[in-house]
Amino acid sequence: MKKVNFGIIGCGLISNNHADAIRQIDNAVLYGCTDVNEKSLLSFSDKYGIKAYQSVEDMLNDDNIDVVSVCTPSGLHARFAVMAANHGKHVVVEKPMALTVEQCNEIIKASEENHIKVEVICQNRFLNTFRQVKKIIEDGKLGKIVSADIYMKFYRSPEYYASSNWKGTWKMDGGGALMNQGIHGIDIMLFMLGDVKSVFGHARTLSRDIEVEDTASAVVEYENGALGIIQGTTSVAPGYPRRVEINGDQGSLTMIEGDITVWDVKGVEKPVNQSESAKSFRDPMNFSIEGHILQLTDMVEVILNDREPFVNQYEGKRAVELITAIYQSSKERKLIELK
Repeated sequence: MKKVNFGIIGCGLISNNHADAIRQIDNAVLYGCTDVNEKSLLSFSDKYGIKAYQSVEDMLNDDNIDVVSVCTPSGLHARFAVMAANHGKHVVVEKPMALTVEQCNEIIKASEENHIKVEVICQNRFLNTFRQVKKIIEDGKLGKIVSADIYMKFYRSPEYYASSNWKGTWKMDGGGALMNQGIHGIDIMLFMLGDVKSVFGHARTLSRDIEVEDTASAVVEYENGALGIIQGTTSVAPGYPRRVEINGDQGSLTMIEGDITVWDVKGVEKPVNQSESAKSFRDPMNFSIEGHILQLTDMVEVILNDREPFVNQYEGKRAVELITAIYQSSKERKLIELK
């Protein structure tokens, strides 16, 4: 069977997760990498024994490359995803897909015009517990959903933000507690519960010396009528695991990270918890690569079988829409209706 050759754009920390995952996938080949930092580029290429491209253009002009993983700072995701699409390369892009809805639309336009596939890294959607909770909600096992809340009270040290010149900036991070740290949780709520109809939010910088928010709270109304709370921080010591509470008029459940801790669902057996829950609430890199393996495997199968990715560009846009609506609500101090 044909092999799918991956190139990685950006050789920072998260690129190791992509590289290690790709090397564990049948029919996937880690072919090359590129980075503007020569030291990082050579170190990464030597570590994995792959080709070092001196520029993104060089990589995209190589016919051996089938798909690129965009692992740059967030503010460059849209630029390189569009470039790759315009060169006919399939795209895997780290979260967030882009920093604005307009940038998401640019990626969508380029992907449609060039007939390429886009997979947005939202690895939680591949975990069994989240998928089963989504199914029991859709099957009506909780009855009418009344409330759906997520609490992401994380800790990121001052040193974390001081470690680079882009973390915590609007231009390159696009946001803080929600856009950078909380987006996986917000995505999984959209995945399980469906779209949000309206939101009223507050986003503040209360503790960290950064441009973006370190604390945010929002009240959301889902399209299914449920009300909910979204809370995200990067400044709560010592930091706590993500907690999800979903309540219906016939049943309820609570999840801590990927594990179900409360299961009051009559007539339905509690799903088996994940073998390993993330601990990234205190350390952003403290999580297994299993999710990346599952999602990049999906992308390989997408390319080989010409089907849609499980988390495509249209799905990746949804969390960006909701987060930017919360920011808009906070800035304008009013309820925002989502389209």
